[in-house]
Parts: sequence; structure tokens; C-alpha cells
Amino acid sequence: MRILENLIFMNREGTFSEIVNDFDFGSFKYEYEQNNERSISLTAYKTNVNADIFDSLINENYLIWKGQKYVIKSTELKYEEGVILNEIEAKHISMEFQNHYVPKDLDDESLNDEDETEAKISMKVKEYLDFAFKNNKLNFDYKLHGKFNESKYIEQLGDKNGLEHLIEGAEYFGYIFFANNKTFHIYTPDNFYKKSDEILVYKYNNSSVSAKTITTELRTYIQGYGKKKSKSETKNYKPIKPKDFSYSGNFNKEGTWSTEHIGDSFYKTFDCKWGNETLTWNLKKGPKGGIIEVFIDDKSKGTFDCYSAHASTQKVILAKGLSKGKHSFRGVFKSKKPGIDYKKSNPVMYVGTSKSSVLNLTAVLKGKDIYHVYAEYKSPYYKQYGKSEAPTIYDDNITNQSELKKKLKETLDDIPTIEVATNYLGLESIHENNTIRFIHKPIGFNTDLKVVKLTEYHPLVSQPIEVEFSNAQKDIIQMQSQFNRRLRKVNNLMKKGFKTSDYSLNVLEEYNETVGSVLIDE
Repeated sequence: MRILENLIFMNREGTFSEIVNDFDFGSFKYEYEQNNERSISLTAYKTNVNADIFDSLINENYLIWKGQKYVIKSTELKYEEGVILNEIEAKHISMEFQNHYVPKDLDDESLNDEDETEAKISMKVKEYLDFAFKNNKLNFDYKLHGKFNESKYIEQLGDKNGLEHLIEGAEYFGYIFFANNKTFHIYTPDNFYKKSDEILVYKYNNSSVSAKTITTELRTYIQGYGKKKSKSETKNYKPIKPKDFSYSGNFNKEGTWSTEHIGDSFYKTFDCKWGNETLTWNLKKGPKGGIIEVFIDDKSKGTFDCYSAHASTQKVILAKGLSKGKHSFRGVFKSKKPGIDYKKSNPVMYVGTSKSSVLNLTAVLKGKDIYHVYAEYKSPYYKQYGKSEAPTIYDDNITNQSELKKKLKETLDDIPTIEVATNYLGLESIHENNTIRFIHKPIGFNTDLKVVKLTEYHPLVSQPIEVEFSNAQKDIIQMQSQFNRRLRKVNNLMKKGFKTSDYSLNVLEEYNETVGSVLIDE
């Protein structure tokens, strides 16, 4: 049952309060919108006995309704037919959190850093909220309800007021906030909503309903990219040193690794991780250097001169565009260099110093290959509605395709938006966190809906509560399915051919009382 409540005035200092009686009950209105505003509004009138209270109804003083403080934010004095009126709008005190400024996190800013890209910040809900609520001088706090285990990447932290930070967090983490005066209660949707015992039934406790179907924002195709590959992952990412090779023959493995025996060889199988790799060889040269023949994947790349009057290293590109997967390198000592007098020394095939890199791999990547993972997703309604592409998603937190595809599927808004509104004529209270069974046979609704917007009038006025419901896919899937059935019927008739003068689509005949249907692909 609805309980009669008193409206109470309180001054800003909290030192004086009084019941407010002289106001137009028909003008009183409580309005709530999820993760947005809560407010009350009313019209007070001045009498010969309430001048002190009436004159105190000014901006920044308080009104208390159902135990909640509201700050008077708008007053408009009027004089009509000999009566002085004051039209008042008061916002819930939780909205004063916008007077707390959340500064940028300067610890994450740097100057002359080698990495000039703006790094996103990975946070969990508690870290995100702690950042907003710390150092607030207005005594706001919060409590969590439910499990929030997932981390999210935050584009920019701070540089906004507290309420903006809180609302933005709801978009990142999907929570619902509802304040008890200055304490914000942060809920998972499952913890927030409670099933109401009341049922909305047409002609029993509601008299009107509207269901508006909108396809303006509908999209049926989306692409996405995961984490971008870094330079350290793709450039010289797997240096191969002398100790990494297999050797055939008699090699000196101290200082500069080498051999004096013609026919000796060194060999390495390596893995190209990305594809389109360039293989670079650091060819060691010296005054004893001879001729070496190099093979890549058992195919000769020619002979190379290891001789130099002074010790040096020459960078040689042995291969470009190597495919992803296993490849092999082999170096074979062929002979001395013609025309060189080695005197009393034997010619040598050098490998390299023990700590030097002999071979290096660099992936030359373009387009989609720059990213660890790419995926695309087509809605089940792609053929039905045609191709309508949503903005591409880039998420540096994703490195596997299944996770990226899941995100694409969750992100794509591929079902028409349906906005449902109705009124409530019953005696029981409907609350902001109610899930309500909604039955309306004439248009075929029989499903559970979640309250997201509420307008409630004074208990002494026989005005119905106005309720708006969630238009999320999972909450009103049956109504969306009904829309799809109607669309398919029209499409089928169009294919068969018909005269518009001979046909009229009776919407009501298309509805039935099926409950719990999910995405339909008939």
C-alpha cells in the first residue's frame, strides 16, 4: 500500500525543519531516471499563516521526502488571481556530487617519454570509484553490491566532476547506482532489481500503453581489432646467437666462433612468428676470412666473402617475405678467397662473437596484420535488414579472436529499439528497482520488464504512476521478436507480389502470448 508521507522543509544549516502543508498536491511530482536524475517538483502557495515557511523556500535549502534530501535548485515566484505562488524544483542531494571535481591523474602524465602514445588505464570498479571519491570534501561515499571482477580500459581518468565520473563508469562497467542521500549504492543489474508482486494487466491496473519501435541506430555488421603489435614483438624480435646454432665439424667456440676446415657448416631452424618476415644476417669479416655459401630452406642464396683487412660486420638481407612457420638457415665453408695471401694462417669461416646476434627476424606488417587479432561479426538479421556497418572497435586488452568476437556481438546494436511506457492505476507501490510482469493481451505482451524511469504523484492525488521500461534486448526480446515476425510477413508478401489496395497488415493478428523467445531465425 502507498504510505502517506509528509513533505519537510529544512534550512541549509540543518538547524530548523518544519512540515510543509500549503502546496498544491496536484502539482507534486517525483521523477526518477536510472543512472541519471532524481527530483521532486511542486507549487507552494502563500497564506496568512505560512509566511515564514513560504519565504524560506529558496534556492539551496532542503526539502525532505520519504527520508531523502532534495536541494532546491529552481524557484519561480508568481502572482495569480490574488495568490502568491512558488514553483519549486529540487534535485536529490546525490546530484551535489557534481560539485566535487575529479582532477586528472598527473602521475600518469610524462614529458619526453619514448612512448608518446596515450596509454589507456586498466581498472576494476573499486579502483575507478576510489579515484573519484578520494579527497571529496562533501562527505559522499559509496558501497558495492554484487561481484565486479572485470577490468576495463579507461580512455581518460579524471578532469570531470564527480557525477560525470560516476555516470561514465556506469557505461564502462554496466553498474546501476542509486543513492541513499549521500551514500551511492553501486549494484550489478542482478543485485539491483527485485521482482515485484504486482502485475500490470490491461484494464485491471493500467489503461494505456505505448511501444515505439525505432531502427535509426540499428546496425548489422561490425569489425574489430585487438591489441596492436609492438616494435619489440616484431623488430629483431628473436635474435639468434652463435650458441643457438647446430654445428657440423670442428669449430672454435671461444672469442669469435669460427672454423678453419673447409666443408664445416652451422645450421639453425627458426620460426617466423607473424609472416612476411625479413631475415637479416650479421656477416662477420676479418683478415683470415674465406668464402661461405648460405642456404635458406635448402636453397642456395649464393656465396659471401668473409674477408676484410680489419675486423668488421656487414649486414646482409638474406630473405624477405618469409611465410609464417618453420624455416632453416645453413652456412657452409666453401674455400679461401682467391688472391688473398693468408701467409702462415689458414682461411677461416667466422660465425660471430659469443654475445653477438648472427641472425635477426623483423616482420614487415601492414593493415590487419599489425594487430594480434582481427574479427568481424554479422548479425543474424544481416539479410533481413541489409548491411549497416557500426563503428570499428579497437581494444588493446584483447589478444584472442573468441574474446574479440564476443565483444563485437555484445557491442552491436542489431535489434530495433523498443521504448515501452505505461501507467499504473493500482494501490501498491512501484519502486525504482522493480521487475514487473506486464500483460497486455490486445497487443500481445506477456513478459517481465525492468523499470528505468518513474514518475510518481502525491499519494493524496488519484494520479496513476507513469512507468517506462528498459529497452535492452534481453528485457523485451519478445516484443522485438514480434516486430521481426511482422517484418518477415511483409517481406514474404513482397516476394510473392501483391496489390497494396488488396492488402492491409493487421498488426494485432501478428501478436501472440509466447513468452521467453530469444533471437528468432526462421
